[in-house]
Amino acid sequence: MQVWRDGTGGVPADVGRTVVTIGVFDGVHRGHQRIVYRALARAAELRLPGVAVTFEPMPEFVVRPHDKPALLTTLPRRLELLGELGLDATYVIDFTKEFSERSPDEFVHSILVEKLRAVDIVVGANFRFGRRAAGDVATLAEIGNTSGFMVDPIQLAGPISEPDSDAASKVFSSSWIRERIAAGDVEGAADALGRP
Repeated sequence: MQVWRDGTGGVPADVGRTVVTIGVFDGVHRGHQRIVYRALARAAELRLPGVAVTFEPMPEFVVRPHDKPALLTTLPRRLELLGELGLDATYVIDFTKEFSERSPDEFVHSILVEKLRAVDIVVGANFRFGRRAAGDVATLAEIGNTSGFMVDPIQLAGPISEPDSDAASKVFSSSWIRERIAAGDVEGAADALGRP
């Protein structure tokens, strides 16, 4: 998997059209895997590269520095796990205070339209973006209608690729995994992560 960072060349100019998924992906848990697998399926259908967009540091570290969550995975481990899922590339955005002030429209046009030339964007159904998390899936779809991309929101609950009836009622989130770890429920955390 290729890794693109603004400080080391950024997104190649000749990247062509892409299918994109966006998120912090801390832990690359089963909910994240569900989103990535859907993006990869769309990429295969369209014969385009599948690209993840992630942020370093976590946005919470910049916008709420007094309330930093514990990290489940370092950036190198996150990239390793995303690569193991089969993505073609991950674009790591340096999340700064200045970047956090971009409006939803600015974020979409500067990153998803101009740099990644996205034709399909796969995100969690609870996805928020832009200054003060003003944008949501409906905002993204509205921008997509005029900018030429589709939006595919995915629920973070339910089985990933196996018919696990127990998983159908679970919502996988990094926050929930942190709570399980804090409570000493290592098995519950591992179940949500999909690995020890």
